[in-house]
Amino acid sequence: MKKLLYVITAGGFSLLTGTACSRIDANTSNTVPTSDAYAATVTAGAGTSGSTARADAMVTTSPGGTVPGTMMYGTRTITEATFLMEAASSGMMEVQLGKLALERSADPKVKQFAQMIIDHHTKTNQELAELAAGMNVTLPTALMPDHQKLVDKLSKLTGKAFDEEYTEDIEAAHEQDIALYEVVSNGAKTTSVKAFAIRTLPTLRMHEHHADELEDKK
Repeated sequence: MKKLLYVITAGGFSLLTGTACSRIDANTSNTVPTSDAYAATVTAGAGTSGSTARADAMVTTSPGGTVPGTMMYGTRTITEATFLMEAASSGMMEVQLGKLALERSADPKVKQFAQMIIDHHTKTNQELAELAAGMNVTLPTALMPDHQKLVDKLSKLTGKAFDEEYTEDIEAAHEQDIALYEVVSNGAKTTSVKAFAIRTLPTLRMHEHHADELEDKK
């Protein structure tokens, strides 16, 4: 089946069209930390076999030693602030696409799925905003370019054509989110950020699974 896959690059990520089947693991071995004294478990090496969009977290090193709070996401380094900003843009995109699906979709099941996306991501976005405010991180008020491109593309479609593209794109977007949140759930140093990523992962995996099911029926 056709999939839109995200390729992580030094400047962010881009979309490619190819063939693949989702194999995102529906489980997580992480537990939510409850103390700021929690020591982050940092994993170095290849991703877990069987996942198409996973990148393990690792702390980058320099001749001076470990750089605190810096994680490797694909081929680029990210910080907790980077994560919060990218997650905020993705969350806003999910809500916008969900609202678009309610207007453009011809499938009641897609509309039901879109409403669930809106409800869940609206709640997650609010939690993310509170977390960022507590860390003095200013979140974007507009979508990042790649997220905006996806909204612009789907805004031109209606009916069955919209449903086909929406289910494919929303699945790919969640695979990208899962990869990012997995990195942070393993490598974040701040307990509140780590806990947020761990708590959100099951919802993202559930969304990806439902999108995959809907896409398979198209």
